[in-house]
Amino acid sequence: MILLSVGYSRKSRDIINSFSDLCKFFKDKGMNIAIVENDVGNMHNIKCILRDTENDIKLFEDYRDMFYLYASNIIYDFICQEYELSLMDKILKERYSYLSGEDLTEIKKRCSSVIMGFGIFDAENILTTINRKNNMIKKIEEFLQESNEIILDGFITFRLKEMNSEIISIIDGVVEEYVLEKEYSEFIKLLKYFVEIQESRYDLINIIINEKGEYTIKDENGNSITKEFFEDFDIDNIKGEINKHDMLISALITCSPKKIIIHGIENAQCEETMETIKSIFLDKITICSGCELCKNLKIPAKTQKPEL
Repeated sequence: MILLSVGYSRKSRDIINSFSDLCKFFKDKGMNIAIVENDVGNMHNIKCILRDTENDIKLFEDYRDMFYLYASNIIYDFICQEYELSLMDKILKERYSYLSGEDLTEIKKRCSSVIMGFGIFDAENILTTINRKNNMIKKIEEFLQESNEIILDGFITFRLKEMNSEIISIIDGVVEEYVLEKEYSEFIKLLKYFVEIQESRYDLINIIINEKGEYTIKDENGNSITKEFFEDFDIDNIKGEINKHDMLISALITCSPKKIIIHGIENAQCEETMETIKSIFLDKITICSGCELCKNLKIPAKTQKPEL
């Protein structure tokens, strides 16, 4: 009894090994199942065959849904590896041939991660991969429940337009993210250079962040210098896109202190601001883990108001 027949034109041992492991898994459950390979022209075929006995057929029916779900996962991985990555290469060459070889290599690596679902740490990309995988596996499983024979080249041709659209969407998203990261990196390099050539106005400043995320600036002697520090900005009339976080970064770059100690970083409202400051000032930054200044971070009721 043929449980499943898979035909494909790509040369790969991976799918054969995966189906061999699948058969072994069900053999261990007492099912008399085997895998048979044969080639017809340029088409490779894998057949999962069940011994035609009442006991084996009954056992298979108990595991039917599991078998086709596992088989669908194997087919999905094979399609990603052998078909979608080739399609990705083709689309990258067509749409982004103007990018440098180094950029294309990195973009290809990131796109492969999203398509294959490995090495991803970005939440949006993880979600994209999970949704794609679930949708594709569902379609493969529905197909296998209706027919025990699938020709992968035909299956892919049937949904090529949809697959092409998905891959383009992934590539465009990755390229946009990569370009933004590169622009940000270049911007940080420029700011670091500007800081290096600036004359330092302060040997040391303390950035104190209270529970409301407000900033107070103190010098090395613990004197408040917030107004002096932000003297180039109208802190009472902040308008438009400029906010206290942008002002902090701009003031630090302008003053270019030799050393910066950040107190109460856990109170920071904008993590991106803190990361930008760290990227620009590097070893000039110290994150305080507890001192006298840190002990006074709670805002006394209507007695003391931070200056920014």
